Amino acid sequence: MPLFLNPSYWLTIQPASVGGTSGKIIFGLFILIFVFGIAARVASSNTDKERHLREFGDRVATMFVTMGILGALLYFFSFEQIRLFGARFWYLLWLVGLVVWCFFLWRFIGRTVPERRAHEESQAQQRKYFPQRRKK
Repeated sequence: MPLFLNPSYWLTIQPASVGGTSGKIIFGLFILIFVFGIAARVASSNTDKERHLREFGDRVATMFVTMGILGALLYFFSFEQIRLFGARFWYLLWLVGLVVWCFFLWRFIGRTVPERRAHEESQAQQRKYFPQRRKK
């Protein structure tokens, strides 16, 4: 059985060893995720086309920035060999959190946005029959 599939490897209190090339790759990945989050925030703030697209971009940016910071914090705890906070199971929880967050983003873009668009369209259809406010 490979080491990464062994539950006793992941469920220990021992900090992950993040020295060497593999540690630099992990840290670089977390920093890259953080930078993608900043880039997504800038890109979504410059989008004036559609409100739902901008909201989706903001949610993606929040996810990337948050997960990048949390990952860098996990790396720091592992690098400093802090027993509880540097443990390997935090990386699994980080990955599960990322997957769950991606699921909610997928649900937002697949279910919530079409519902909101339909609701806004029906509101616009109803508003066209109401008198407009007079400007004073």
